[in-house]
Amino acid sequence: MSAEDKSDTSGLIREDAMVPLARQLSVLNKVDEFKNTNKLDVTHEWLQALVNHVSDYVFVKDRHSRFVVGNDRVATDIGFKGISDLIGKSDWELHTPEVAKRFFDDEQTVMETGVPLINREEIVILSNGKTRWFAASKHPIFDENGEVVGIVGASRDITQRKRAQLLQNGQNKVLQEIATGAPLATVLETLVLSIEEQLDGVLGSVMLMDETGKKLLSGVAPNLPEDYTKAIDGLRIGPSVGSCGTAAYTRKNVFVDNLFESELWANCLGVIQGFDLKSCWSVPILSRNSEVLGTFGLYTNAVRSATAHELQIAEEAARLASIAIERDNAEKRIRYLAHHDPLTGLPNRQEFDAKLEEQISLSRDTGDPFAIVFVDMDNFKFVNDSFGHETGDKVLKIVAERITEVSKSSHQAIRFGGDEFVLIIDGPDAKKTNLKQFMEKLRAEMTKTIRIGGTSFHVTCSLGAAVFPNDADNAETLLRHADGAMFEAKALGRNSFFLFEKKQCRNPINKLALLEDMRSGIDDGQFFLEYQPQFDLMSGRIVGVEALARWLHPHLGLLMPAQFIELAEESGLIIPLGLWVLKEACRQNKSWQMAGLTPVTVGVNVSVRQFRDMTLLADVKEALAKSGLEAKYLELELTESLLIQNAETAVDLMEGFRNLGVNLAIDDFGTGYSSLAALKDFPLTRLKIDRSFIRDLDHKESDRSIARAIISLGRELGLNVVAEGVETAKQQAFLASCQCETVQGFHFGRPMSSEKLERLLAMTLTQIDVKTHSIPQSMIA
Repeated sequence: MSAEDKSDTSGLIREDAMVPLARQLSVLNKVDEFKNTNKLDVTHEWLQALVNHVSDYVFVKDRHSRFVVGNDRVATDIGFKGISDLIGKSDWELHTPEVAKRFFDDEQTVMETGVPLINREEIVILSNGKTRWFAASKHPIFDENGEVVGIVGASRDITQRKRAQLLQNGQNKVLQEIATGAPLATVLETLVLSIEEQLDGVLGSVMLMDETGKKLLSGVAPNLPEDYTKAIDGLRIGPSVGSCGTAAYTRKNVFVDNLFESELWANCLGVIQGFDLKSCWSVPILSRNSEVLGTFGLYTNAVRSATAHELQIAEEAARLASIAIERDNAEKRIRYLAHHDPLTGLPNRQEFDAKLEEQISLSRDTGDPFAIVFVDMDNFKFVNDSFGHETGDKVLKIVAERITEVSKSSHQAIRFGGDEFVLIIDGPDAKKTNLKQFMEKLRAEMTKTIRIGGTSFHVTCSLGAAVFPNDADNAETLLRHADGAMFEAKALGRNSFFLFEKKQCRNPINKLALLEDMRSGIDDGQFFLEYQPQFDLMSGRIVGVEALARWLHPHLGLLMPAQFIELAEESGLIIPLGLWVLKEACRQNKSWQMAGLTPVTVGVNVSVRQFRDMTLLADVKEALAKSGLEAKYLELELTESLLIQNAETAVDLMEGFRNLGVNLAIDDFGTGYSSLAALKDFPLTRLKIDRSFIRDLDHKESDRSIARAIISLGRELGLNVVAEGVETAKQQAFLASCQCETVQGFHFGRPMSSEKLERLLAMTLTQIDVKTHSIPQSMIA
């Protein structure tokens, strides 16, 4: 059993045990007896038998610090066969000059002063290269005359305790560095060095998993050959890729005693050749979620197995490394999230502000223009309302990918917030002629089918752009103009784009201020309705009108629905606003009838928030009763997404409307998310084909096919079909060929005031062009 195994964990030599021994030596060994060989032999034999049973170092030295007596433990640890080989030698012959001088100076001081040295900690490197710590006590030996003739010493091996203490200090230092935010490389190097200090002939290293989870990168290895660490940088993990590559792959400890005889190292011998490395013990570094973060490896210059102590040390080091790496990853994540959107991975508003200022500075230096493009998804709230936020998040990620794909690496895309994105466009695309092509390409990409799970649908967006320095000379104005252009695109009917023009764009809108103005505007009568006529395509007669809200803002002027409806929806003001529209539309339609005009149906849009309001049915009854309008002359227009959020509840509520005699239309059909199976259960009277399918009828066969299918579907379900957004005679002719009953659009009439529509209703059929069914402007001017 070694001295280390038998060492007292206290590591202290009791002084009361040393003093009697020194006294006995003083009596037995007079000065002249040290010179008398026979007497020394008798004494030596007696003492030798005694001290050989002691596990600590026990020795006697003469006045010149030469060994006179000692136990075998002293001799064998120093490298001799027995104590006889040690007698007569001094520390100058056994240790390095530095260590020998320290021992000699201490012993001479004891002998000169007569004052013992108690529990002095000493570090010694033994002949086998191992480092040992001792707690040594040395007492003077006095002769019968009281003169010091030598010393008696005892040293206890405190290596285990000392290493435990040093390990604890090292761990504390590592934890302190982690807590104070030291760089990861610094923390890991401290860890490796503290482990190397605990183990003899061992070199440590930490390798880190790369972002792909397929390779290990060199982290820190302060004492391994630099060429070797470079050679293994980017090591691919696998079942037989050295110790570290295999440990990362299997998530288990891989301890290889002989690198040149291990199958795991067979493919890595070319890397290890030329380096004095024989063994490698690797422990995987795992996160709290058991994900591999890297490996902690220990190398030796000798072929040998790891001891249980070394295994424990390596596993403890791996756990500390895990804490350091996870802390570093968390800080990187925090820094990343400070500048990026966590959902899409695109830079966020904070990062955008910095990039925009940087781009402005660059543009001023070079004179090259750049553009800002706002991309706002149309009616995205319906996606969340219909399918939930999880699906909504997936849609946003798909949209971000499409924007990134179109902009490529030459332009910078940012998630501005919610369902709004912004692009910084430079280079040739920033010129307005090219910018239009870019925005059209982006718009087209956005409208492609989205498939999530078993659901397929489309989303559209509105885009607005402004160019620096043509449209603005600072960041704030540039953003305001691009945002205003985006609202112009929404005012065009959504799924459109608009380039800022100083003469065309209205004043940009502050949403928060607008919200407050809206609250008072509803009460103060700032809102009014315009009506767009709907014509029977065969007879040319007006059969209905759609009521459209307008806001005459006291400062901003005329605002269109695209500029305030979404805000009203989000804030809940759509409830009082929608109620006012319902009552006013019923009142106005009854007023036209009282004037003796041809009765028509008035269509009123119902929002999601209104449809969820428990008082909607009662509000409709009240509006009809108060105005005196018959229910058959009122039509409620509902969107697809609104209907399928809760199909059963929707059917029940719609049955209530039908029992009143109110007509029900599904608006923007083809752009929503309903299934045909659910559609057949709704008590509808009309389908309104969305304008996005009508706009390109002249040159897109796909849109023509969709329009034919919807018209045919409507007939099969017994529904009247209305085509919205008809703007050309060709579109009219195509719809007539498909037997579409009703049309609505600029080709037949723009939204107009109640007075103008009243004059239109007063006209006879002969006053309308029966070939085109268009309205002579002179009659509604």
